[in-house]
Amino acid sequence: MFYCPACKSQEIYPVAGGYIGQVYLCKDCGYRGSFVLEIDDEDCHGKTERNKKDKT
Repeated sequence: MFYCPACKSQEIYPVAGGYIGQVYLCKDCGYRGSFVLEIDDEDCHGKTERNKKDKT
């Protein structure tokens, strides 16, 4: 699972790739860049979602 490094949203999608490398765009905050957070552990995903809800 990929997460936006700025807002920790999962609404991040690849918009470019190939020779220049992968570039991602976050639909929530507008972040655009090649650095994203990747979490493989489902337990971490639940903690991230709980933290996101606590902040709102």
